[in-house]
Amino acid sequence: MTHKKSTTKTPSFRDNSRQFAAKIFIMLCVISVFGLTACGELEFGVETKVSSGRPEVTVVTTTVAQIPEGMVLVTVTPSAQATATAAATMTPTASATASPTLSPTTTPEPTATATAAAVQPAPTRQPVLPANTPTPTPYWAEILVYPTVSGIVWPGDSVTVAYDTRADTATLCLAPVFTQDWECRPVPSTGPYTLDIDPATNTNLQLQLNAYLGETQATGGATIMLYCDEDAWFFSGPPTTCPAGGPVQTAAAYQQFEHGTMLWLENGLWWDPGEMIYVLYDTQTFEPFPEYALPDSSAPTPNIDYDPPEGMFVPESGFGLLWKENSWIRQRLGWALAPEVGFSTTVQREFAEDGPYLYLLNFDDRLLTLGFWNATWAERSQP
Repeated sequence: MTHKKSTTKTPSFRDNSRQFAAKIFIMLCVISVFGLTACGELEFGVETKVSSGRPEVTVVTTTVAQIPEGMVLVTVTPSAQATATAAATMTPTASATASPTLSPTTTPEPTATATAAAVQPAPTRQPVLPANTPTPTPYWAEILVYPTVSGIVWPGDSVTVAYDTRADTATLCLAPVFTQDWECRPVPSTGPYTLDIDPATNTNLQLQLNAYLGETQATGGATIMLYCDEDAWFFSGPPTTCPAGGPVQTAAAYQQFEHGTMLWLENGLWWDPGEMIYVLYDTQTFEPFPEYALPDSSAPTPNIDYDPPEGMFVPESGFGLLWKENSWIRQRLGWALAPEVGFSTTVQREFAEDGPYLYLLNFDDRLLTLGFWNATWAERSQP
């Protein structure tokens, strides 16, 4: 009996080995997947494909959570069905743990945003002039030290004036106060300089320094307070300094009111010559009204019917115009106690360190002193 040789190919040892290895690999993957799924950490889908005897495994996940310790390194490839994808990396540890310990989820700390430091402006450097650069010369005149005089000065004395200027030429000038009667002389541009006072001088003096450079001029002034004998004044017991001028005779008038007096001077010896009305209040204060500030006699007066009490009067003429035009004067003075009265008087001015003063005799020869610095007045009898 003839036996036919079988044509069925017996798998070789290599083929059996490949198939066995593939089965073992698939089982390990399934066990790993089931282990991860049981921990509630990952959900995997496993797809296998055998080609040319070599299996290929693709592991797909839909949920990524914390990876337990002790797992082998697995590279996760996203699938089309995943709702959230991530690449999970499992790092092997030195020793396996029986119960996997979950690592707490670490919330990343917010990264502080660095604030840019304010850029400070670079300091402005001042130009440095070469050591031999000359200082520019100003082209205008300037008084560096204003003229000053120290000590007591009497008529006929020599007085030293200290001053300094930046100028080519200079002059020093003298004039009685309240005048423009200047007498000038050339002097060096830098003091001190000595002046001789005329023995006949019986008033305080204005001192003026003029400096000239090219077509420019600078001016500075001071007052020389001279001391005079008592006969320089028209009344006894005068100030020790000289008056601002000699005594002046002038026509005058006055009218008394409930709370003060009105006084008119034909030559009121204000800053400029001219008429003057002084309103003297019982509060020892006064108001000066020079000629240019007096009401116009041709202007209409307020249409007010004044009805003074019995024995009192409404002022007339210049007093009446001023009284009617200014309500505060009416309110402070009140009604006139008698009609106005004319007389003649003597007046004289003084220029003191605290301001000008005016001295005059009133209708009963009592001396009135009016201080223009604080607008106050006083009355005294002559000693």
